[in-house]
Amino acid sequence: MKATIAVLLLLGLFGLNTSFRTHFFVTEQITWKDAQTYCRKHHSDLSTVTKEEAQLLSSNTDATYSFSWIGLYEDPDRADEWIWSGGQMEEVDNWDTDQPDDNTQHCVSLNQSTSKLHDTLCSDMLSFYCMDAVETILVSQNKAWDEALDYCRQNYSDLVSLSSEIIEAEVINVTGKSQTDFVWTGLRFMAGHWFWVSGEDLQYEAWSVEGEPKCPAGNLRCGALDRNKKVWKAKDCEKRLSFVCIRKL
Repeated sequence: MKATIAVLLLLGLFGLNTSFRTHFFVTEQITWKDAQTYCRKHHSDLSTVTKEEAQLLSSNTDATYSFSWIGLYEDPDRADEWIWSGGQMEEVDNWDTDQPDDNTQHCVSLNQSTSKLHDTLCSDMLSFYCMDAVETILVSQNKAWDEALDYCRQNYSDLVSLSSEIIEAEVINVTGKSQTDFVWTGLRFMAGHWFWVSGEDLQYEAWSVEGEPKCPAGNLRCGALDRNKKVWKAKDCEKRLSFVCIRKL
Protein backbone atom coordinates (compact mmCIF):
# COMPACT_ATOMS: atom_id res chain seq x y z
CA MET A 1 0.00 0.00 0.00
CA LYS A 2 1.27 3.48 -0.87
CA ALA A 3 -0.17 6.88 0.01
CA THR A 4 0.85 10.42 -0.97
CA ILE A 5 1.56 12.28 2.24
CA ALA A 6 3.00 15.73 1.74
CA VAL A 7 4.44 18.23 -0.68
CA LEU A 8 7.06 20.72 0.44
CA LEU A 9 9.12 23.20 -1.54
CA LEU A 10 12.77 22.69 -2.31
CA LEU A 11 15.17 25.60 -2.48
CA GLY A 12 14.14 28.65 -4.41
CA LEU A 13 12.57 29.72 -7.63
CA PHE A 14 14.56 29.93 -10.84
CA GLY A 15 13.04 32.12 -13.57
CA LEU A 16 10.30 30.12 -15.23
CA ASN A 17 11.03 27.01 -13.14
CA THR A 18 10.36 25.94 -9.56
CA SER A 19 10.95 22.69 -7.69
CA PHE A 20 9.25 20.69 -4.98
CA ARG A 21 9.22 17.18 -3.59
CA THR A 22 6.38 14.81 -2.85
CA HIS A 23 6.62 12.15 -0.15
CA PHE A 24 5.00 8.72 -0.45
CA PHE A 25 4.44 6.44 2.54
CA VAL A 26 4.85 2.72 1.85
CA THR A 27 3.38 0.43 4.51
CA GLU A 28 5.38 -2.66 3.53
CA GLN A 29 8.01 -3.37 6.20
CA ILE A 30 11.50 -4.03 4.82
CA THR A 31 15.16 -3.26 5.59
CA TRP A 32 16.67 0.18 4.95
CA LYS A 33 18.64 -1.06 1.92
CA ASP A 34 15.58 -2.75 0.40
CA ALA A 35 13.57 0.44 1.01
CA GLN A 36 16.26 2.45 -0.80
CA THR A 37 16.14 0.02 -3.73
CA TYR A 38 12.34 0.22 -3.89
CA CYS A 39 12.31 4.02 -3.79
CA ARG A 40 14.96 4.35 -6.49
CA LYS A 41 13.00 1.99 -8.73
CA HIS A 42 9.58 3.59 -8.28
CA HIS A 43 10.40 7.20 -7.28
CA SER A 44 13.47 9.42 -6.96
CA ASP A 45 14.92 8.06 -3.70
CA LEU A 46 14.29 7.45 -0.02
CA SER A 47 12.99 10.69 1.47
CA THR A 48 15.19 13.60 2.41
CA VAL A 49 13.39 15.20 5.35
CA THR A 50 13.76 18.65 6.94
CA LYS A 51 12.50 19.44 10.45
CA GLU A 52 9.34 20.92 8.93
CA GLU A 53 8.77 17.86 6.78
CA ALA A 54 9.31 15.57 9.79
CA GLN A 55 6.50 17.41 11.56
CA LEU A 56 4.21 17.01 8.56
CA LEU A 57 5.05 13.35 8.00
CA SER A 58 4.42 12.62 11.67
CA SER A 59 0.77 13.60 11.16
CA ASN A 60 0.43 10.72 8.69
CA THR A 61 -2.45 8.58 9.97
CA ASP A 62 -1.42 5.66 7.74
CA ALA A 63 1.75 5.19 9.82
CA THR A 64 0.50 2.69 12.42
CA TYR A 65 3.98 1.75 13.66
CA SER A 66 6.24 3.99 15.76
CA PHE A 67 9.18 4.28 13.35
CA SER A 68 9.58 4.65 9.57
CA TRP A 69 12.69 4.67 7.38
CA ILE A 70 13.91 7.91 5.82
CA GLY A 71 16.93 8.34 3.56
CA LEU A 72 19.58 9.18 6.17
CA TYR A 73 22.46 6.84 7.05
CA GLU A 74 25.89 6.96 8.68
CA ASP A 75 28.94 7.36 6.46
CA PRO A 76 30.65 3.93 6.54
CA ASP A 77 34.07 5.59 6.44
CA ARG A 78 33.49 8.33 9.04
CA ALA A 79 31.75 7.69 12.34
CA ASP A 80 29.08 10.20 13.34
CA GLU A 81 28.93 11.67 9.84
CA TRP A 82 25.46 11.36 8.28
CA ILE A 83 24.52 11.30 4.60
CA TRP A 84 21.22 11.41 2.72
CA SER A 85 20.60 8.62 0.24
CA GLY A 86 21.08 11.14 -2.58
CA GLY A 87 24.64 11.85 -1.38
CA GLN A 88 24.27 15.15 0.51
CA MET A 89 26.03 15.47 3.87
CA GLU A 90 23.78 16.44 6.80
CA GLU A 91 24.52 18.22 10.07
CA VAL A 92 21.68 16.56 11.97
CA ASP A 93 19.93 18.86 14.45
CA ASN A 94 16.72 16.88 14.83
CA TRP A 95 17.81 13.89 16.93
CA ASP A 96 15.42 12.57 19.54
CA THR A 97 16.45 12.59 23.21
CA ASP A 98 19.66 10.58 23.81
CA GLN A 99 20.10 9.89 20.09
CA PRO A 100 22.19 8.61 18.39
CA ASP A 101 22.91 6.02 21.05
CA ASP A 102 24.39 2.88 19.45
CA ASN A 103 27.46 2.52 17.23
CA THR A 104 25.91 -0.55 15.54
CA GLN A 105 22.86 1.39 14.34
CA HIS A 106 23.88 3.03 11.07
CA CYS A 107 20.51 3.88 9.49
CA VAL A 108 17.96 6.50 10.53
CA SER A 109 14.23 6.28 11.14
CA LEU A 110 11.59 8.88 11.93
CA ASN A 111 9.83 8.57 15.28
CA GLN A 112 6.22 9.20 14.28
CA SER A 113 5.20 10.30 17.79
CA THR A 114 7.92 12.92 18.33
CA SER A 115 8.86 14.00 14.76
CA LYS A 116 12.49 13.31 15.75
CA LEU A 117 15.19 11.03 14.33
CA HIS A 118 16.55 7.75 15.74
CA ASP A 119 19.58 5.71 14.77
CA THR A 120 18.31 2.22 13.96
CA LEU A 121 19.69 -1.17 12.92
CA CYS A 122 19.68 -1.19 9.13
CA SER A 123 18.35 -4.76 9.19
CA ASP A 124 15.20 -3.77 11.11
CA MET A 125 11.95 -4.17 9.17
CA LEU A 126 10.11 -0.85 8.91
CA SER A 127 7.67 0.99 6.69
CA PHE A 128 9.28 3.88 4.82
CA TYR A 129 8.99 7.16 2.94
CA CYS A 130 9.98 7.63 -0.71
CA MET A 131 10.11 10.97 -2.48
CA ASP A 132 9.76 12.36 -5.96
CA ALA A 133 11.78 15.52 -6.58
CA VAL A 134 10.13 17.46 -9.39
CA GLU A 135 10.81 20.65 -11.33
CA THR A 136 8.00 22.57 -13.06
CA ILE A 137 8.67 24.34 -16.37
CA LEU A 138 6.46 26.90 -18.10
CA VAL A 139 6.42 26.38 -21.88
CA SER A 140 5.29 29.59 -23.57
CA GLN A 141 4.59 27.93 -26.90
CA ASN A 142 0.84 27.77 -27.54
CA LYS A 143 -0.28 24.23 -28.36
CA ALA A 144 -3.39 22.04 -28.37
CA TRP A 145 -3.67 19.73 -25.33
CA ASP A 146 -2.45 16.58 -27.14
CA GLU A 147 0.47 18.51 -28.61
CA ALA A 148 1.37 19.86 -25.16
CA LEU A 149 1.27 16.35 -23.69
CA ASP A 150 3.55 15.02 -26.44
CA TYR A 151 5.95 17.94 -26.00
CA CYS A 152 6.25 17.41 -22.23
CA ARG A 153 6.77 13.67 -22.55
CA GLN A 154 9.37 14.04 -25.29
CA ASN A 155 11.33 16.86 -23.64
CA TYR A 156 10.68 16.46 -19.91
CA SER A 157 8.52 13.93 -18.03
CA ASP A 158 4.82 14.85 -18.26
CA LEU A 159 2.19 17.58 -18.11
CA VAL A 160 1.86 18.91 -14.56
CA SER A 161 -0.61 17.44 -12.06
CA LEU A 162 -2.12 19.95 -9.60
CA SER A 163 -2.45 17.32 -6.90
CA SER A 164 -2.24 19.68 -3.93
CA GLU A 165 -2.87 23.31 -3.03
CA ILE A 166 0.87 23.87 -2.58
CA ILE A 167 1.71 22.55 -6.05
CA GLU A 168 -1.06 24.65 -7.59
CA ALA A 169 0.25 27.79 -5.87
CA GLU A 170 3.75 27.17 -7.23
CA VAL A 171 2.41 26.52 -10.74
CA ILE A 172 0.47 29.80 -10.57
CA ASN A 173 3.70 31.50 -9.52
CA VAL A 174 5.70 29.98 -12.35
CA THR A 175 3.08 30.95 -14.99
CA GLY A 176 3.45 34.68 -14.37
CA LYS A 177 4.97 35.17 -17.85
CA SER A 178 2.53 32.91 -19.68
CA GLN A 179 1.22 34.22 -23.00
CA THR A 180 -2.29 32.97 -22.16
CA ASP A 181 -4.59 33.41 -19.15
CA PHE A 182 -5.28 29.68 -19.12
CA VAL A 183 -2.50 27.06 -19.16
CA TRP A 184 -2.84 23.38 -19.94
CA THR A 185 -2.41 20.87 -17.15
CA GLY A 186 -2.41 17.06 -17.19
CA LEU A 187 -6.14 16.94 -16.35
CA ARG A 188 -8.22 14.86 -18.81
CA PHE A 189 -11.75 13.44 -19.05
CA MET A 190 -12.15 9.91 -20.45
CA ALA A 191 -14.33 6.89 -19.70
CA GLY A 192 -16.67 8.93 -17.52
CA HIS A 193 -14.22 10.58 -15.14
CA TRP A 194 -11.50 13.21 -14.77
CA PHE A 195 -7.94 12.06 -14.00
CA TRP A 196 -4.31 13.19 -14.04
CA VAL A 197 -2.42 11.66 -16.95
CA SER A 198 0.60 11.16 -14.66
CA GLY A 199 -1.46 8.66 -12.65
CA GLU A 200 -1.65 10.71 -9.43
CA ASP A 201 -4.84 10.60 -7.37
CA LEU A 202 -7.46 13.28 -8.01
CA GLN A 203 -8.01 14.11 -4.33
CA TYR A 204 -7.39 17.86 -4.25
CA GLU A 205 -9.77 19.78 -6.55
CA ALA A 206 -10.11 23.47 -7.47
CA TRP A 207 -12.89 23.67 -10.05
CA SER A 208 -14.50 27.00 -10.93
CA VAL A 209 -17.85 27.96 -9.36
CA GLU A 210 -19.67 25.84 -11.95
CA GLY A 211 -18.10 22.78 -10.30
CA GLU A 212 -16.72 19.61 -11.87
CA PRO A 213 -18.21 18.97 -15.33
CA LYS A 214 -19.77 15.51 -14.90
CA CYS A 215 -20.43 14.90 -18.59
CA PRO A 216 -18.59 17.56 -20.60
CA ALA A 217 -19.21 18.06 -24.31
CA GLY A 218 -16.91 16.02 -26.52
CA ASN A 219 -14.57 18.94 -27.22
CA LEU A 220 -14.45 20.19 -23.59
CA ARG A 221 -12.57 17.28 -22.05
CA CYS A 222 -9.17 18.81 -21.26
CA GLY A 223 -8.42 20.63 -18.02
CA ALA A 224 -6.74 24.03 -17.88
CA LEU A 225 -5.73 26.25 -14.97
CA ASP A 226 -7.06 29.82 -14.91
CA ARG A 227 -3.92 31.38 -13.48
CA ASN A 228 -5.71 34.64 -12.57
CA LYS A 229 -8.78 33.19 -10.84
CA LYS A 230 -6.78 30.17 -9.56
CA VAL A 231 -9.39 27.64 -10.63
CA TRP A 232 -9.68 24.73 -13.08
CA LYS A 233 -11.85 24.86 -16.18
CA ALA A 234 -12.78 22.32 -18.86
CA LYS A 235 -11.57 23.72 -22.18
CA ASP A 236 -11.69 22.79 -25.86
CA CYS A 237 -8.79 20.35 -26.31
CA GLU A 238 -7.89 22.00 -29.63
CA LYS A 239 -7.49 25.44 -28.09
CA ARG A 240 -3.89 26.61 -28.25
CA LEU A 241 -2.54 27.51 -24.81
CA SER A 242 0.75 27.76 -22.97
CA PHE A 243 1.36 24.81 -20.64
CA VAL A 244 3.39 23.53 -17.70
CA CYS A 245 5.60 20.45 -17.86
CA ILE A 246 7.28 18.58 -15.02
CA ARG A 247 10.75 17.05 -14.97
CA LYS A 248 11.77 14.50 -12.35
CA LEU A 249 15.10 15.41 -10.79
